[in-house]
Amino acid sequence: MALKILGGLLLVLSGFSAGWFCSKKLLMRKDFYKRFLSFVSNLSTQLRYSTSDIFTLVSLSANTSGLDFFEIREESGTPFYKVWSERVSEIPAKFGLKNSDRTLLLEFGEQLGKTDVDGQLKHLELYETLFKKQLTDAENEINKKSKLYKTMGFFVGTAAALMII
Repeated sequence: MALKILGGLLLVLSGFSAGWFCSKKLLMRKDFYKRFLSFVSNLSTQLRYSTSDIFTLVSLSANTSGLDFFEIREESGTPFYKVWSERVSEIPAKFGLKNSDRTLLLEFGEQLGKTDVDGQLKHLELYETLFKKQLTDAENEINKKSKLYKTMGFFVGTAAALMII
């Protein structure tokens, strides 16, 4: 009987943990967008006041914003967009980004470094607005789903425990 109770408690705990991890992914997505907005702002400043190439500017901005996986070293002959798309595909799963998030990031990088400074600044301004919308969506998801994931995990674990006992 004691073994069944211990197993039941472990099931409740594992159900709650699964819900907690899902909730944590929502928080990490929000954190990613906060960092990325800082990255865009920093990149905008770098573009205004620096004459460096796009590879260097993106690396500096990524390093300053805490998005080290976006640090890009210029590779001989490799276009910026190809390197950018590789970096986007390497974003850790812990950030909980959706496919639409990755697509937006790819679209963002597609036009970087292709126009003059004014065009780049307008591009950054446009995407800053789009990323702010994504941040708002992430915050709304947290408000709607975070508590739900934890509660559902707890109750699913409890239901499985009751079935065992």
